[in-house]
Amino acid sequence: MTIWLIGGTSESRAIAQRLTQQGISWLVTVVSPTAGRLYQGLPGQIQPGALDWASIQTLVRQHRIRAIVDASHPFATEISKQAMALGLPYLRFERQACSLEPPAESVPDLETLLQPQYLDNRRVLLTLGIKALHRFQPWQQRSYLWARILPTAKAQAIQIGFEPKQLICDRSPTDTLAEQTLWQRLGVDTVVTKASGGPGGVPVKLAAAKALGVRLLVIARPALVYPQQTYNLDEIIEFCCYA
Repeated sequence: MTIWLIGGTSESRAIAQRLTQQGISWLVTVVSPTAGRLYQGLPGQIQPGALDWASIQTLVRQHRIRAIVDASHPFATEISKQAMALGLPYLRFERQACSLEPPAESVPDLETLLQPQYLDNRRVLLTLGIKALHRFQPWQQRSYLWARILPTAKAQAIQIGFEPKQLICDRSPTDTLAEQTLWQRLGVDTVVTKASGGPGGVPVKLAAAKALGVRLLVIARPALVYPQQTYNLDEIIEFCCYA
């Protein structure tokens, strides 16, 4: 019997390490082979690729899944919904949210953000990843846009309509001074990000926003009701031992 770990986040590797230490068999699913590198050196099974409902049912049956630990990204809601629908013992690892204060502002969703009061005639750095980038293409003539994306997404961003000079191909920031330097070089007055917690770089961006007086727009996490959730690794191990 195996634990299905829905992964792709830095926390999911820590969970996989703890499960290994406890001798608990696990399989992790991730969206791409690149994300699968997180688990190099660990003995669990790694299954990359998107999952639909049929492939999820096959996975559960073939690997004799007895429980699910969902450590997916806070905005990866579809896989969470499908996993909960299975009716198996399920525990959500929910990374802690960061408290916001001015000049940060919480925005309920992307639709709300795509309004003139937020974007019109602004110098905006987008740090939302590649999936949402096409939604901002209509604003190219009404504002100055830059986007930070993973290097592997550069070609896709150019195909969407962003020029290479508008792209910062890098990961989430870990250094406040480096972040401030980038923002000053671009001359941005607005930065858009997701409420993805510490691993998503929110504290670093907030510190840079305070130092420079730049408006930080933070898209709130989607509201999902989980049967149970925790941010404590010990509780995850206890759940996996007794589920």
